[in-house]
Amino acid sequence: MGQSHSQSQTHISVLPNEVVVSILQHLPPQEIKSAVLVCKSLREMGEKPRFWTWAVVTVNTKDDLQKLKRPRLQMVQEIDVTQGSHGGTGVQCNWIKEEGLADLFQVIGEIPTVKRIRGLEFCKGIQDIEPDLVVGVLNSLEELNLCYDFYDEEDFEDMPLRLEAEQLELLFTAVAEKTNLKFLQVSGQDMLKDMDKTDETDEVDEMDQMDEMDTISPELFAAAVSNVEEVILKEHFKEDITSKQFEALYSIIAVEDRPVRKLTCLSFYIDPMGDVDPELLSKAFNRLEEFTTVNCGSGEQWTAILRGLVEGDSRLKKLMVEDINLEVVQNLDQNLVRRAKKKFGQFYQDPCTVLENRRYLLDCIDIIDTSES
Repeated sequence: MGQSHSQSQTHISVLPNEVVVSILQHLPPQEIKSAVLVCKSLREMGEKPRFWTWAVVTVNTKDDLQKLKRPRLQMVQEIDVTQGSHGGTGVQCNWIKEEGLADLFQVIGEIPTVKRIRGLEFCKGIQDIEPDLVVGVLNSLEELNLCYDFYDEEDFEDMPLRLEAEQLELLFTAVAEKTNLKFLQVSGQDMLKDMDKTDETDEVDEMDQMDEMDTISPELFAAAVSNVEEVILKEHFKEDITSKQFEALYSIIAVEDRPVRKLTCLSFYIDPMGDVDPELLSKAFNRLEEFTTVNCGSGEQWTAILRGLVEGDSRLKKLMVEDINLEVVQNLDQNLVRRAKKKFGQFYQDPCTVLENRRYLLDCIDIIDTSES
């Protein structure tokens, strides 16, 4: 006669804790959510913060801050305030955008694992927060859009994130020394002292006077900016980065092995390359992996840069100069230009091409809007 075999089942509660923890560590987020509902023992182990680092906590209202005090979220890495920043419904949803930033920073100050705050650049009130707290939170992030920009178009939302001079200097000092930042965008910050407070009777060259008005010294600016892997420097509606600050940045990149690898310089007020020595620029740009700029540089400067690209030991993998003066390109050694194109492809765009691309993008947006309406 055949024998019947019964298969016994082992309840997870009898397994050693280290085995259960190992199982939980390999569960995807949705299954972690389900696991903590199975039984008390699983819930107790599943509540450990290490299992919830993937969670993105949405904060729109003051009550939402209570989420960040839950034990399971004490190692959270990302916070999202974009709903409150992009026209959330009602006064409650606008709380974080209009007045809640100080409260949010107080809570985040107790969670050092936070690496990203989506929508931070759309929030007001950072100037009223204690400088050390601002620096502690911002310098612990991996991505920071430090933007103070205002737009007339309805499709773009204003970005009111501008630091006070003391906050800005403390932040740059901290970033220069040690930072978690991997990406930094700087736009519209008060890099210059108030020009209205200067002595109008002084007969000083305008550019020299601007360079003497640095709130952030060129050396500090360069040390901080070059300590971040990817950097975008923008000047939209005013001049806030001086020629000496730009030059100091190129100088430190040229002579030191700094973390910065991708650099974008977009200024509509001064030439970011100014009168900087062509050989210095060549050394700096060829130590980067990517460089993007708009309508700047002389023929002598670009000759040195391109020669370094094609003849030297260059790290550069991508180069783009938008809206370039075609006379500058036409006066370059065309053999040098061809060699550069062979290595990088088309590395510049003339004003007509840039305008056509912008019109094409706007037409695409209009088509999408029409099809959705």
